[in-house]
Amino acid sequence: MTESEFIDYWNKEYPESLPINHELKLIYPDRCFRIHSLPESKRYAETEEEYKIILDRQNQLINELIGEESEVAISFGLYRWDSTNYIYKELTDFGEFQKVLRIDLQKERPEEYEDEMYFDIYVKTEKWENGKRDEILKAIADDEIRAMFVSPSKKCVIAPYDGGVDIIVDSTEKRDKLKAKYNEWLSDREDGM
Repeated sequence: MTESEFIDYWNKEYPESLPINHELKLIYPDRCFRIHSLPESKRYAETEEEYKIILDRQNQLINELIGEESEVAISFGLYRWDSTNYIYKELTDFGEFQKVLRIDLQKERPEEYEDEMYFDIYVKTEKWENGKRDEILKAIADDEIRAMFVSPSKKCVIAPYDGGVDIIVDSTEKRDKLKAKYNEWLSDREDGM
C-alpha cells in the first residue's frame, strides 16, 4: 500500500476520523466493539500463561477478520511538538515504516490540542501470518507502543491497546455478528468499554 493509497482509503472509509486509534471507537460506535484480552477484564499480563491468552485471543481475532496471507497495513503514530519534518522512513524494533502523513493537530482539533503539536503517521504493509506479529501485540499489551492493523480488502481496523482490542468493521450487522461470536471476551460494562 502506497502513501496515497493509505490516505485515500482512510479518507473514503473513515472520513470523520483522523488515523488515530482512540478516535475510531468514539466516532463510529455503530461499527465498533471491544474485546478484552484477559478473562475478567484484567488489564495487564503478569505471567507467561496470561501473555499466551492475550496472543491467542488477538491472533484468533485478526485471523478471522483479515485472514492468513491477506495484506494488512500496520500503522502507528508519533506525537511531535514542533514543525520539524523528521526523516521520511522511521526504523523501529518492528521493521521499517514509511511516513505517510503529518497531521497538524491544533489545526484539525483546536479545542483539544495546543499549538505546534503534530501527529506523524507511519505505515508498513505486509501479509498477515498467525503469530508473526506477537512482539508488536505484546508491546501494545504492555502499553509500550500504540499501533493498529488496517485491512482495506476486509474493510476493518483492528486497534489493540493495553487491555484489549477495538474492532471497527464496515457495518453494524457485521459488528453484531462478531460481538455474538466473541461474547465471552466482551466487557461487562454497560458502555461496552
